[in-house]
Amino acid sequence: MSEKDLEKELFDEKNIESNNEVNDEIENEESKLKKKKHKKNKLELQLDEIQEELETLKDKYYRNLAEMENYKKRTTNELVKERKYASQSMADKLIDSVEVFTQALNIKTDDKQMQNFLYGFKMIRDMIFNALKDEGVSEIETKIGDTFDPNIHEAMDTIYDPDKEEHTIVKVSKTGYKFKDRVLRPAFVVINVKANEEENENQDENQKIDEINNEGKDE
Repeated sequence: MSEKDLEKELFDEKNIESNNEVNDEIENEESKLKKKKHKKNKLELQLDEIQEELETLKDKYYRNLAEMENYKKRTTNELVKERKYASQSMADKLIDSVEVFTQALNIKTDDKQMQNFLYGFKMIRDMIFNALKDEGVSEIETKIGDTFDPNIHEAMDTIYDPDKEEHTIVKVSKTGYKFKDRVLRPAFVVINVKANEEENENQDENQKIDEINNEGKDE
């Protein structure tokens, strides 16, 4: 082998070794890049999972917050309502006493002593009712000729007067009362209703009165 051939062979071997080294380095770099990419993808997936969990927790937090606010509002409204109508039961019971005194005051007498008693009853009645008014009790203003309202009136009976409009009140049998914006008890009234022969044949008077009282309540 000539010297040139030997040099060439040595040169080729060096080139091969150099190329192998370069290839190894490239492969190492590619391997590192793949690992980095894999690691990056893994981190991105973890970040996505964490983000999703955060969104879920945030949604739960806002829902719980909204439920808590609604609960506070309901509780507050219930407390306000409870305070507002706290005296209703007592007012309902005292109205009976007012009615007894009112009935006693309707007695007509020429006896001076009885008149003094009635005057005393009137004072007591006024004192009780003024106390009730301070708590929110008021009479339901009902006059003869008013249109029957099933929300504040209760029909005790019916008559028919052709000179008066139908479904108007012709007599107030008992005063009605309100407690603030609630009906404590309706006014008992007699209303003007034209008799129907077919109705009279198929239903009794009590059924007709029930229909009148319920009319409009479901509207």
